[in-house]
Amino acid sequence: MIGDLHRSRINATVRGLSGIAAPPDRFTDQRVLLTGTREVLASRNGAEMMRSAVLLLMRMTTDLTVAIPDGFDELTEGLAQVARDHAWERAPAFATVPVDAEGYAAILSVGGKASAALPLTVITCNGWLARVSSGSTSISQLCSQWNPVAALAAASLGASEVFKRLLRLKPEHGQLLNGISFSFWDYGLSNDPGPHLPTEMETDLLIAGAGAIGNGVIHLLSQLPLKGRRRVLDVQTYGDENWGTCLRLTPTAAAAGDTKATYLSKIWAPGVEPVVGRIEDAEADAGWRAPKVVLSGFDNVEARYAVQDLWPDLVIDGAIGPRLECQASAHPWSGEIACLRCIFELENGERAENVQRRLTGLSVAALRQASRALSRQDVADAEPDKRDWLLGQIGKPICSVFEAARQIAGGEVAAGFRPSVPFVATMSACMMVTELVRYLTTGDVGVQPRFFFSFLWGPQQGAHYPEDRHDDCQCSTRAHLIERVRAGRW
Repeated sequence: MIGDLHRSRINATVRGLSGIAAPPDRFTDQRVLLTGTREVLASRNGAEMMRSAVLLLMRMTTDLTVAIPDGFDELTEGLAQVARDHAWERAPAFATVPVDAEGYAAILSVGGKASAALPLTVITCNGWLARVSSGSTSISQLCSQWNPVAALAAASLGASEVFKRLLRLKPEHGQLLNGISFSFWDYGLSNDPGPHLPTEMETDLLIAGAGAIGNGVIHLLSQLPLKGRRRVLDVQTYGDENWGTCLRLTPTAAAAGDTKATYLSKIWAPGVEPVVGRIEDAEADAGWRAPKVVLSGFDNVEARYAVQDLWPDLVIDGAIGPRLECQASAHPWSGEIACLRCIFELENGERAENVQRRLTGLSVAALRQASRALSRQDVADAEPDKRDWLLGQIGKPICSVFEAARQIAGGEVAAGFRPSVPFVATMSACMMVTELVRYLTTGDVGVQPRFFFSFLWGPQQGAHYPEDRHDDCQCSTRAHLIERVRAGRW
């Protein structure tokens, strides 16, 4: 059940949910079928739902079969290449419809008729609508209005239904979704597809954090007609443990220890600038210019504070939790909506910097330059009992040295380990990109500041959490100084 490092986070999530489910028999070994109908797969939305579903499901099971109707040769070959590029163990098997549904623990179909007689989930999407049914209630098959956000959202909902089936979720702790049509434009049940995507959007955008949420964000942004300055910032490199939650990460990149910022900037688009470092490092660079919009996918409060302290026109933040929770929040400077400093409080526990110093033995000065390579001088300045181990790490990025030390420490840092599953991160990304598109096209935001839901119960039971700026927060007490800094930027 513990599994290898590349599935450690999804297995940790399964273990954490064991009290609300029947014990699954080797969770990731269960058979899953992904299929689709001619009508829906012929649409651009249908093909994108299928691609997203392949990327999500292959991270949840080692026994995935993808069955596609004949005549879809280009789609099949494209999906097979995606599967080969991203497969850790063996790639999913490909077959032609029809296939015998007997023996599968879960079936996900992109389009089709709902049925409670099988372990079947059907998904479709149209415009900003993501639809899902794991019961007997049918959903619309109309998928004509292209929107990659809803396509990924529908695939994420479908993957979550598969996850709940494999988990054998107890009904008192969650539910399979039956005939849900959810609008990500309105955050509620609807049959209105909402506005069409514009043909072009001008932006000055920074993606801060290139982990699980950042992967989902870049996956979506690469399909949107964005223009303007675009950057991806992260100090870390990828490791094996990231593969199970990062939608676009290949095993080759994980094994090579690619820097997250560089890897995702290449996936996004030509000309996107990678920034390998922390926010604080970037601001110290003479060539740095603060962005107008930041999409933040960090998983700790201190990094969120650093993002907020840029004081851009808008920060959009994504968050996930170990019990399949996801959240998006929007923090425009104009108006009275709470900022990230208002809604996220630092815990009373040990600061991250102190944990890093204790585990690695490195000096604070070295740890604050996490993007550069570890040097012999760093080793000489380190705690004596850590020097022998650090000698073998010379030349590696300091952030990677910390990750290696954390893995060796094992239980000591268990509290800092983040159990997660890929579909929760991609759903947070969907809501974040929704807010970006809304802001770029209307100048407004749809969450003030937060929308939150758990996949255990579904987005239709999500909730808005309105919150104004706190009187004792910097956004209020230093507003005049922040205004002065912002006025001198652009």
